[in-house]
Amino acid sequence: MRKFIQFLSVILAMLPLAGATVSGATAFEALRGETFEAAWDRVRETYYDSSFGGLDWDEVGDAYRARLAKASDMEAVRKVISDMLYELGESHLSLLSSDFDSQELTSPWAGGWAGVDLCFDGGRIVFYRVDPGGAAYAAGIRDGDTLLSINGKSIRQLKRSLRKTGLPGHVLKYTMLSSALSRFRATVGERVEVEVRSPRSSGKYLREVTLDRFEGRETEPFGNIGQLPLEIETRVLEDGIGYLRFNLWFPAVMPEIRQFVAELPSDAPGLVIDLRGNPGGMMVMAGGLTGLIVEEQVVLGTTTLREGHMNVVGFPQRNAYHGKVALLVDETSVSTSEVFAIGLQELGRARVFGQPTPGAALPSVITSLPNGDALQIALGDFKTPEGISLEGRGVTPDVIVPISPIDLSRGIDTVLVAARNWIQQPN
Repeated sequence: MRKFIQFLSVILAMLPLAGATVSGATAFEALRGETFEAAWDRVRETYYDSSFGGLDWDEVGDAYRARLAKASDMEAVRKVISDMLYELGESHLSLLSSDFDSQELTSPWAGGWAGVDLCFDGGRIVFYRVDPGGAAYAAGIRDGDTLLSINGKSIRQLKRSLRKTGLPGHVLKYTMLSSALSRFRATVGERVEVEVRSPRSSGKYLREVTLDRFEGRETEPFGNIGQLPLEIETRVLEDGIGYLRFNLWFPAVMPEIRQFVAELPSDAPGLVIDLRGNPGGMMVMAGGLTGLIVEEQVVLGTTTLREGHMNVVGFPQRNAYHGKVALLVDETSVSTSEVFAIGLQELGRARVFGQPTPGAALPSVITSLPNGDALQIALGDFKTPEGISLEGRGVTPDVIVPISPIDLSRGIDTVLVAARNWIQQPN
């Protein structure tokens, strides 16, 4: 009897633990289902193409619900939802995880800054616009250096990891650059170990960059997008050509842009607008900047919504500049930057120089999911003035300019040089 009572006591002692396990599993399964259904349903209700590109969205949902039943943790749930979204193959249709600790591909912005930009030279990632006063320069990194690895992870490994996510192929290079660049724009004081190769020698070098605090302006939080570093550069080059560069299409830069263009002499040989490294922002701003360089009202393109459409219009403004305009683009010129460039290119108002852009220009909305993640959903399909869809096509420059690490290491920006040479040519 004593042994039986002892055995019963052990069983009773185990019951609360077993109950908690069942309860926990039930709670997870409930959250798993709620999160999936919210994502599937919001795409069904909001996605701009009610035909879903020929897919039967109900059948897609059923297929991925079957996979969902095998998802044992939230990362597996995210994988199921992401794979379902990738069925539509859109750049602005994605799951934004709230669990940054599990994100190996992108570091969140937290005030840290190295003072660099990145671009592609063929399949290689190259440093450029290295700030002489920045942390990267202090660590020995120079314009034209090739990035081989970050914190022990090679660029090839990064590319393989991104491919496994199922990202549409046309945004892979952009995402690679964004992911790599995020390591240099992360947490203040964070140490980033990089392996680089200099175009001035054949050897490989390890460099440790300790991120400084970003001293410039930041954007205001917008929806699920937190604060971001905001850069703007305005100057008149030695040949009288105006040069304008900004990294985000956010309203905070417009007063300075408007003042710079208004004060540019009417006889200035030309204006260069550098959109390299600009991943977009508010599309309405493309019309605002267009108004500063046109003589009459123009339409940059049209966004077709599930119901109706929306034009991106440039209304001529006072003190507009009517001389030559050159636009500089590359793989990191995305969304609103592409809308602006393709519209002015097709209208014949500007000439485009640089590298082809990804073709990721769909307007979108970001909503929260039950598990705390966010869902980005494309709301429309942007078409150019000639009626061509920009998604997956991108902007093909009038003049494609190869990136030269050797030239960058010598302080020569070949894309800017090509644009200036065109501006200086007689009409």
